[in-house]
Amino acid sequence: MKKWFNQKISRQIMSAFYLILITLSVSSIAAYFYTNHQVVSAKKSLDAISERQERATSLWDDWQSLQYEMRGYIVFGDDTVLETINEKKASLEQKTEWFEQNGTYKADQIYASDVRSLYTSYTTFVMPSLIKYVKAKQDGTVDETFLQMPSLKSMMPQVKRDPNRKFKMNASNSETMRKSVNTMESVFTSYRTSLQAKESMAKDKLIKQTKYAEWIWLVNLLVLFLVILLIIRPFIERTTRQIQLLSKESKLLAQGQHTAPLIPMNRTDEIGELSKSFHQMATALTDNKHRLMSSNDNLEQALQLTLRNEAHLKIRNQLTETLASRDTVTAYPAVIEKMVEITDSTNGSLIFKEGTTVTNIISYGLTEQEQDDLIATIEPVIRRARKDKIPHTAQFAQRAIAVTPVLDASTDEIIAYIYLMRLHHPFDSQEQEELAAFARQLALSLLRMRTFDEIGREREKTARLLNSIRESIVYIEPDGPIQLINRPLLDLFDHPSVKDSKAEWLIEVNDSITHLKYQVDQLPEFELYLRQTFIERKTGEGITFSINQEKRFIKTYSEEIHYGGKFRGILLVLRDVTNEVEIDRIKNELVSTISHELRTPLSSIYGFTELMIQRDLPPNRQKKYLAAVHSETERLSLLINDFLDLQRMEANRQEYTFEPFDLLTMMKDLKQLHSLSSSAHNIQIFSEETVQIINGDSKKIRQLFGNLVNNAIKYSPDGGQIEIRVTERNNRVMVALTDHGIGIPSSAMSELFQKFYRVDNSDTRQIGGTGLGLSICREIARAHDGEIHVESIEGQGSTFTVDLPLNPTPPL
Repeated sequence: MKKWFNQKISRQIMSAFYLILITLSVSSIAAYFYTNHQVVSAKKSLDAISERQERATSLWDDWQSLQYEMRGYIVFGDDTVLETINEKKASLEQKTEWFEQNGTYKADQIYASDVRSLYTSYTTFVMPSLIKYVKAKQDGTVDETFLQMPSLKSMMPQVKRDPNRKFKMNASNSETMRKSVNTMESVFTSYRTSLQAKESMAKDKLIKQTKYAEWIWLVNLLVLFLVILLIIRPFIERTTRQIQLLSKESKLLAQGQHTAPLIPMNRTDEIGELSKSFHQMATALTDNKHRLMSSNDNLEQALQLTLRNEAHLKIRNQLTETLASRDTVTAYPAVIEKMVEITDSTNGSLIFKEGTTVTNIISYGLTEQEQDDLIATIEPVIRRARKDKIPHTAQFAQRAIAVTPVLDASTDEIIAYIYLMRLHHPFDSQEQEELAAFARQLALSLLRMRTFDEIGREREKTARLLNSIRESIVYIEPDGPIQLINRPLLDLFDHPSVKDSKAEWLIEVNDSITHLKYQVDQLPEFELYLRQTFIERKTGEGITFSINQEKRFIKTYSEEIHYGGKFRGILLVLRDVTNEVEIDRIKNELVSTISHELRTPLSSIYGFTELMIQRDLPPNRQKKYLAAVHSETERLSLLINDFLDLQRMEANRQEYTFEPFDLLTMMKDLKQLHSLSSSAHNIQIFSEETVQIINGDSKKIRQLFGNLVNNAIKYSPDGGQIEIRVTERNNRVMVALTDHGIGIPSSAMSELFQKFYRVDNSDTRQIGGTGLGLSICREIARAHDGEIHVESIEGQGSTFTVDLPLNPTPPL
């Protein structure tokens, strides 16, 4: 049996497991049954006490109810109450018998005896006498308002009394009788107190038994711990100790430190078999070790050679990758840092030169002072490197330095030097060859960087040129991803980012720029033109369109861009022609206005003079015609003067004579003059002052307000009141002229003060004019540091307000 047990570790482990399981199971079952028995016993005891408490309480309730019913019977004499009294009496008899039959405790027996004695006394003496007393009152034998104890005592039955009876009913007086009857309360209270004491004892016993159970469980755990400590632990330690010995020997053998073979363990299980196998393996490895050591020297030499070649290749790759990843000369601090790291140097520099002049030094590991003194320190080495154009080294105390020239392969000129310094360890010939190879790579990189910089400068120059022209351009390669615009396009379309944008390069097209097309008033035609230009490649002269409700007018043309012998893209140019369109509009309006306004007086002059030449007219008729010719000539002169005045004002050539004058006197003169020419209009002047002195050109101010009053009369064809309000505030005078005429449409308000502009509707078309009056008014007001503005409701009238300073600065 022992031999079978020792053959397998699993059998030994499972036996230990079963031992633990059996010990734990037996102790747990014993503790469970003991605890359960104690709990059940305590529960039965508590249930019995609870039942007795409930029955005692019920018996007390019936006793109380019996007394209440008897009192009710005495007061009312109702025979139906006797039936309830008999029922309560029967219930008391039944519950008293239960206590007599189930008296387990001594207190139960005493309680049953006391209840029986009290019950017998009450039902034998008290109840019959009370019933007899009620019958006597009903028969009239007894005539008492209240119950009298002597009468009741006379009616008690003459029964031989037991001298050993515990409770005796004494009817000598009502107080004695009440105390005799209420003795039941003290019996009940005493019994309930005894039950509560037993309940408390039962609970204490249950708590004590529970603590005993806890101790049993602790003993159970202690037994389990002892089994583990005394049986299982020695077994595990013995097994793991042997495994740890094998593991230790295995590590020693793997590290080559084990020289003597391990003696096999005297065991028949798996550990014994493993020990034997390990002994055989250790012996074989020891033999092989001696054979391998003989060839190890050759392998180490080959490894050193391989590692050295690998290190050289790694240096090459790192230098190549470092150079290949740089795009500008500003990134060369990382290059020299990499060189210092690879060559195990202390510091280093890239010294750039043009001709014999050093243009820049990029250093790593040098202070500013050391960098400033660098050229003077290594000048002898640089001279030799410049002469031979090969790497040169030098030794200064414990410092070893190497200077390698970087040559332009096309001109064989030196464009830079590589300077490296390290302590103690000089640069050998192989490292110098590596530095020469790196210098060749650096030369290519520098030339490439120069090319990139030149390309970048050309791109920047092109972008700046395109951003500086006034025309907006769009360049799109239909077959590629490039879509570019210049900055003037953002200005042209009032792009939101134009205020924040400081772009010097061309801008790539994005969604916000694409959406600018929705500002075009002729969107379908514009989209068709874009499709024909960029998709169908129809280039040349384009279209003219407006944006933002004719705020600007734009003209386009497009050209194909070819370079490298092939088509690349299409350039669309957008030119702002708003001024040209405005000039054409003004020119057309000028021609139309002049042709209309000049034709009328000239036709009159021509007609009257022709009549006077061809006919012999009487003197009065001739005088009348001459007066008409004079009037039309005067009208023509005023028209020409308006043209000349506006031209001089816009060219800042108008002369003004500033002097103080009374504005109110001028307004009264204008009122009198225009009242004579139009009886249908009532001109009123309102002012808090009697005199309003301002400084200005009185003739031009008179022309300004004369035009406004004349317009108020012309554009109030049905007559009405014209109000002129003059107010002074903050050293400024404001003149508000209000009419109640046809008014001005809101759409015309922004253009109202433009020259040659006239409101085009059916009402104004019948009223003559050149469209110059309000333009002249605005120029006169501005020349006096003032402003003029208008408020109007179409169909209700207009208010023109002129705001002038009292003492303006005369124009130069």
